[in-house]
Amino acid sequence: MHTDVALLPGRTAPVNRQPSSSAAASGPTKPAAHPTGPTESTGIFASLFQKLSGGTAATGLASNTVSPARIFGGASSVTSGGAAAANSPATATAANGASAATAPTGTPAAPQTPGIQALVSAIMSGSFTPTFVTDSSQLQETTPAGTDTMPNFYYASNATAGQLASLLGGTVVQRTAFGQDQGWNEPLANFIQLPNGQTFNAADIAYYANCGSEGAAQLTADITGTINEGSAWTNYYMNGGAMPTFPTGYVGPPIAGMTYPAGSIGADGNVVNPAMHS
Repeated sequence: MHTDVALLPGRTAPVNRQPSSSAAASGPTKPAAHPTGPTESTGIFASLFQKLSGGTAATGLASNTVSPARIFGGASSVTSGGAAAANSPATATAANGASAATAPTGTPAAPQTPGIQALVSAIMSGSFTPTFVTDSSQLQETTPAGTDTMPNFYYASNATAGQLASLLGGTVVQRTAFGQDQGWNEPLANFIQLPNGQTFNAADIAYYANCGSEGAAQLTADITGTINEGSAWTNYYMNGGAMPTFPTGYVGPPIAGMTYPAGSIGADGNVVNPAMHS
């Protein structure tokens, strides 16, 4: 599983940026890099995800739909304009009042319902091509030692964040990419907030635009795991508490409110990671 949530900017020495009041003050404030998937032991967020997951596999059904649940913070009813349009049924009207028999045969198909499958389809078709912030003036970070430039792979462009929000049925919000200590001031990054309250950095998901060769099943697992982990880190940076940890190959439960293909949810209620079952 390729998980991008934990990439670190290249710095010559580690910096502890967690406020002293945090329960995890002695730990790092930015997740360690995991280019092929997290390797930490199971933590409280893994069990939290499992308790809140209502997904079960259903044999012979076309899909599994997970009921929305409050995972992080209050549930949000805000969705992007693109999401609302995508949910509207498509109708075809023949030109000049012609009957259905004479209507054009090239009528586009109805837009896909926003969610994980819509994003996977966009990646597989190549229609999701993310960009990142390139203006260095928008990446300036102020530190007690002066200023430096944050790496842009934490900062998805506004256009990319908007497309992601539309595909997933969420909305764009701006937050600092990491927790802040006194004396530090970082540029705001584009995050996606889902209707169930889960919020994560858009740049983490944008990474998977180049992973279509993995196949739809693996992309579904990877994106689900990245949303679950990114939401846990976002909650930690905003509210403190115990630092999230995840076992090797962690995916977690299906994202509440989204539809998954039949057979993609295991007996334990978590989304199956094909990489761990090969």
